[in-house]
Amino acid sequence: MLCYPDYNRSVLSIISSIMKYYRAPYEYSTLPALDKQLGKFYKNVILVVLDGMGTDMLERNLSGGDFLRKNFVQNITSVFPSTTAAAMTSYYTGVSPGEHGWLGWSLFFKEFCRSIDVYSNLDSYTKQPVGLISNAAEFVMPYETIYKDIAKSVIGDVQPFTISQSKVRIAENGNIHKTADSFERVCELIGKICATEQNTFTYVQWCSPDDTAHRTGCYSDETRNKLKEISGMLGKTMDSLTDTLMIISSDHGMIDISDEILIDRIPELNECLAMPPFIESRAMSFFVKSDRRTDFERSFANLVGHDFMLFPRREVFARNLLGTGNFHSKTYDFIGDYLACAVSDVGLRYRTLNAKPKNMNKANHGGLTEQEMTIPLIIADSPQTKEYKQKKLL
Repeated sequence: MLCYPDYNRSVLSIISSIMKYYRAPYEYSTLPALDKQLGKFYKNVILVVLDGMGTDMLERNLSGGDFLRKNFVQNITSVFPSTTAAAMTSYYTGVSPGEHGWLGWSLFFKEFCRSIDVYSNLDSYTKQPVGLISNAAEFVMPYETIYKDIAKSVIGDVQPFTISQSKVRIAENGNIHKTADSFERVCELIGKICATEQNTFTYVQWCSPDDTAHRTGCYSDETRNKLKEISGMLGKTMDSLTDTLMIISSDHGMIDISDEILIDRIPELNECLAMPPFIESRAMSFFVKSDRRTDFERSFANLVGHDFMLFPRREVFARNLLGTGNFHSKTYDFIGDYLACAVSDVGLRYRTLNAKPKNMNKANHGGLTEQEMTIPLIIADSPQTKEYKQKKLL
């Protein structure tokens, strides 16, 4: 089944509910269930984003008694493309992919005349460093995070924290950033942060189960064990806390991949292209020669149309696939004449003559399938102490 982004019930809605709680500006609809829980008021609010944990993966790998399943509240959607760069940046900023411009892993920057992996800052094909700029995407598309607005909350004395793996680039702007080499360390840091005297907001970004599922698949023993381990540690952490609300969700779901189609090996498509396509394997932007668009549409429908929907440029924006609001100028650069969106378990790839070899992922994301687009909202709270309730009323 297909699932389109619902920007009134998405990752942006989690951020909007949090910003509403802190009396800070927000742009998208909130989630009533989360608003109600936040209305009880907590000294510590924690948002844990587990990369790749879609609802399908959660339900098929964990039992109903596991912490993550037991505290499931409802389904929401990812943004589109359903991928880390787009969704995590929406978590950082509270705005849609169209507004912040970070649409996917690989984007063609005309300023550098090359496709660049936005996190590693490497050429998408040669995997060579881009050059003098430390990060091309941050240089061309800087953004403001939610942390400064949270710190200024009328609730008073709110300190934003972020926690991630040391190798992960994460937005820092008004927050105190901590790194961890294991999820056990993440939980230890959460405990220390929540033990401070001040009000805290903590954003946790963790690469699992995405990293494991890419290698072994969505329903492998390795992915199942990773989810159970994380679920158990979060449950134990919550048992040790007071005056704390923990919100757990994901950036996107994932789907097992059966095959990858090499566009450069299909002359009927490759000869129509003005340049190599980019963004993601399951959400690919195509710039097509102006006199070959009819040929491209016909060949695409005949050869890969059962695995991908092909949206003309105007339809991408008319359907609000990338969200609403005032779009970043680079968004209009990144969406070509067509956007191919995956609707099955197949991926696309384009290999240039200077491209480094790359193995196919066993599971991936970025498309419009229900497995990729549907993610869980999980909420757990700890007991509220008498001392804090009294303090809150002062």
